[in-house]
Amino acid sequence: MQFSLARVPKPLLLVLLAFVTRLPAASALQGDSWCGTLMCVEATVNASTVTYELKALNQLGWMAIGFGSTMANTPMVVLWQIANGTIILSQRQASGRVEPLPVTHPPRLASLSPRANALPSVTPILAFDIPKDNDTLQSLIWAFGVTIPDASPNAEIEQHLDAGTLTLDLTKQLDRGGGSSSSSVASSQLGAGSGIATPTPPTPSQSSPSSASNSASRANSLVDVHAALSAAGFLILLPMGSLVARWSRIFTSKWFTAHWFINVVLGIPFICVGWALGPLAVAQQGREHIVTVHQICGVVLFALYIIEVALGTLIHMRRPKHGRAHPPRNVVHVFLGLTLFGLSIYETVNGIDRDPAVSSVSQNIVVAICIGWAAVSAPNPRSAGEPHIPLAD
Repeated sequence: MQFSLARVPKPLLLVLLAFVTRLPAASALQGDSWCGTLMCVEATVNASTVTYELKALNQLGWMAIGFGSTMANTPMVVLWQIANGTIILSQRQASGRVEPLPVTHPPRLASLSPRANALPSVTPILAFDIPKDNDTLQSLIWAFGVTIPDASPNAEIEQHLDAGTLTLDLTKQLDRGGGSSSSSVASSQLGAGSGIATPTPPTPSQSSPSSASNSASRANSLVDVHAALSAAGFLILLPMGSLVARWSRIFTSKWFTAHWFINVVLGIPFICVGWALGPLAVAQQGREHIVTVHQICGVVLFALYIIEVALGTLIHMRRPKHGRAHPPRNVVHVFLGLTLFGLSIYETVNGIDRDPAVSSVSQNIVVAICIGWAAVSAPNPRSAGEPHIPLAD
């Protein structure tokens, strides 16, 4: 038996057509989104809650949004993920431009959302649900940090890399046609009112824990080698080469050979390989380059080292046989060397501060190295008045 619309009375067809055209689109979702250079925020309105998805565009330490236009007295939700994949949610508030402290009774209680996607193979997305209020045009603050706090909602958080304000209009319609975080999410075991979520084992289509662990292990190994080679080059070899140039010229005219051998033959392999492993480790982790203070300072430090080596080579090739013993380019060479050493100390301390597990011991080692070089560099009364022996031709 075949059915034909021709047999349906026209008045009934008109009624059905009018009814269908008045139905809302099933796929229409209300909410709004915003993107900056470090993170994105997307809000989706549900029946009684609003889901906020925070997407990291850079090396993720922690992300936060606050429901207000200033930092003072604004309820905030801070999210981060620790090494074992657990997602931490902490609701906080600050009295001003200071570290926000955890609150036990926030105005609205937030809970972790299963829309979070923090797998190592994808861009991290941390999400939470919070009860709706009457504010549909929302003024929010956001903050992004690159240092992962401890595994506690009450842990101290390091100052943000950047922060700002944004506005969301929750009456808009969201277009998820191109796919969104909800179409590829990692399931989480969430307890009621819990601030901690532990991802469940991934499905076969997701990355396996072993591959993610191997990837993280390789990245950590690269970071360790990067730190060891860079510290050896910048904190040991370069100061040693400078001190050889300072003291050995009193006794021999062959001092430049030792100075050149330490700074160039030994220094270039240690420094270049160590420096290159830094961007390689960042790429291994799928993170952005030259955005953190440590990364920017590393680029500046490497560039200054190349300039210093080139300037030293120029000085040696065009050294005056008569006249002034120290022309201006020699003074610049010395000043640049001191700048390199000072910046190397700052860069090393900034790098080891990113790993709380080794920060204390490593800082003591750096301090001991600096004290040792300062002691060796102290003026020697016996040789202070002795002229240096010029270079042998």
